[in-house]
Parts: sequence; C-alpha cells; structure tokens
Amino acid sequence: MDDFLRRFADREGISVNFLVNKAIRRLVEWDVFAEKFGMIALPGSLLVKMMESLSDEESVALGEWVGQNLLPEFLTFWFKEVSLQSVVVGYSRLTARYARAFEYEERSNAGQWTIVFKHGSGARWSLYYEALLRTALRNLLKGAEIQTEKTDDQVLARFSLV
Repeated sequence: MDDFLRRFADREGISVNFLVNKAIRRLVEWDVFAEKFGMIALPGSLLVKMMESLSDEESVALGEWVGQNLLPEFLTFWFKEVSLQSVVVGYSRLTARYARAFEYEERSNAGQWTIVFKHGSGARWSLYYEALLRTALRNLLKGAEIQTEKTDDQVLARFSLV
C-alpha cells in the first residue's frame, strides 16, 4: 500500500500526506454516514440514462419529492438539523465533493445568495435540480422569493436573507 501511495502521489504531483489526509477527511465527512444512510455507487452514465427515461414532469416531481422528503432525512441524519446552513454547507458541498453529482458554487453578498449546480447531464437533470432546490429552499425560507435559472447543464438559484 505504501508503494502504491508513493507512486500515485508522485504521478499526481502531491504528497502522500495529502493523499492520506484526503482519504481520512472523506471517511469522516462522507463514507461513515453514506454507508449507514444506504448510499450506493452507480456509474454516472446509468443515472443519466435513468433520468432520460423520465418525462419532464416526472423529473420535476422527483426533484420535488427529494427536496421534500429525502433531503430533510439526509440532513437530519448527517447534521442533526434541517437548516439553510446544512443545505448549503452540508448537502451541496458534500454531494459535489464526494458524490460528484455536480460542481457547486455559492456567493453571498449583503444577504443576497446565489447557488449554482453545474452538472453537465442534460435538461432533465436541470429540471430535477431546479425542483429540488426550489422545494428545499421554499421550505426553509418561508415566504422568501426564490429565483431560478437553468440551462441544459446548470441550475442557478438566487434568494435573499434580508
């Protein structure tokens, strides 16, 4: 194992210490909880194909169901609370980093928030992520206006905490 880590680190231009710390961080932040929560690994191409088999309406309905049901369960299990912080910091960052479902960006300026999910998986995934974000944020930001924009490969949500 040591030999493999050294060769891999050399090839990647990083230290073995960095690799070990990264593995430990993943174990603590993701793997321990993912296994207990019932997460499974699937090839991205399979997920894309499955989403393509849904209609636009079914993609939206699935996103709404996840935002209403599965996401709160995920957040409660991982962070012991359902809050804006656990959605933004927890779900979004961890899912981007470890599940690799999308690239995640956020920006906050004077209470104005912008969240971006860059997924590259097509229009139905955008419908799904838009519905998921709208549902989750609507439930947390009672009464706040949530604006969304989407392309085939990205979803953007804007809202204010002021």
